[in-house]
Amino acid sequence: MKKLNIFLIFLFVTGFIFSCKHEGLDREPLFDNKTKPSPVTNIKITNVEGGAIITYDVHADPSILYVQADYSVNDKVSRQAKSSYYSDTLMVGGFAKAGPYKVILHSISRSEIKSDPIEITVNPLTPSYITVGKSLKLLADFGGVNVSYENPTESDLGVVVIIDSLDSFEYLDTKYTKESKGNFSVRGLPTKERTFGTYIRDRWGNKSDTVYAKLSPLREVELDRAKIAGLYLPGDMTGCCGSSLSVPLSNTGASDWCLYGITLPDTKFPSRITYDLGKTIKMSRFKLWFRVNGIAEFANGTPKTFKLYGSNNPNPDGTLDATWTQLGGLYELKKPSGLPYGKRNAEDDAAKYEGFEFVLPLPAQPIRYWRFVLVSNYSQSLAMEVACLKFWGDPQ
Repeated sequence: MKKLNIFLIFLFVTGFIFSCKHEGLDREPLFDNKTKPSPVTNIKITNVEGGAIITYDVHADPSILYVQADYSVNDKVSRQAKSSYYSDTLMVGGFAKAGPYKVILHSISRSEIKSDPIEITVNPLTPSYITVGKSLKLLADFGGVNVSYENPTESDLGVVVIIDSLDSFEYLDTKYTKESKGNFSVRGLPTKERTFGTYIRDRWGNKSDTVYAKLSPLREVELDRAKIAGLYLPGDMTGCCGSSLSVPLSNTGASDWCLYGITLPDTKFPSRITYDLGKTIKMSRFKLWFRVNGIAEFANGTPKTFKLYGSNNPNPDGTLDATWTQLGGLYELKKPSGLPYGKRNAEDDAAKYEGFEFVLPLPAQPIRYWRFVLVSNYSQSLAMEVACLKFWGDPQ
């Protein structure tokens, strides 16, 4: 019986190989049509930044596999774009600058036979890498350099940062972005004047002109909280239950014991608290921890949105007037999970102990008095519960 099974398997394998040879491998190619396919017709062009969108009609010919565009983006580089038979659109891009460029269109058959060429001219608009490159700005940052840009078309670009090194420049960092505008910092550099540069690079390798600036990275230290004091100005929020503005300066992190900020009949709105930093500071950032006890997190008086102000000579009547300068826009303490009020997950619980850091905008304003203005909290009440505050910057 065993020998019979082996014999049957031998017959099956032999038959399979024979079948493949005569029924598959010896067949003629499925498509072997040497006839030129028909070219595309009814061509329309929409010029865009650094490229063009080409629409057309494809002849109803099942032998056509795709449509191909051949073009040069500059004096050295040629490119190719392809689109399926079932599409009516081709995108050509990567042109180095605005102006007229020739594009050759072919229909390609399944036998790789090209149609007669159709030559068209596209006129791409100024590429995004050039326009975004013109918006680049360099500023000294704490421990490094800050680069800002505007990218209104939300193009996919790289922002490259370089630094002088002997007789040339060396690479520092690249930020890839599609944001309409933004900024980022490269840190970890000594407070020594250097020449920095930045330029835009697109996905085709085109580069904008480089923007240069001589800058000295700013010194950054953590401020000595023993030299910072709470300053009550008329209309400021008051601490209740034995708490005061000094509590966030003595706590080392998240705690149930905190500043329990409450409003009184003479409290001005939006609610605010004020600190005297002890001396003029170019503040870079600060960190906030809120009250934690199992139920207060992202609830009760946990700040949600707020504004910051700085002054060197505040109005003693507490008015938030021209003696105060707003530092940035509207800040938000975001709940990591995004879960509804009253619900938290492990990510939220980890964040409450880590604290929440907020970076102030550049150029840094020298200030002595710092004001935290509560716009909203997580319970939509008027309370504020702040367990700890820490500050960083460059003392003047």
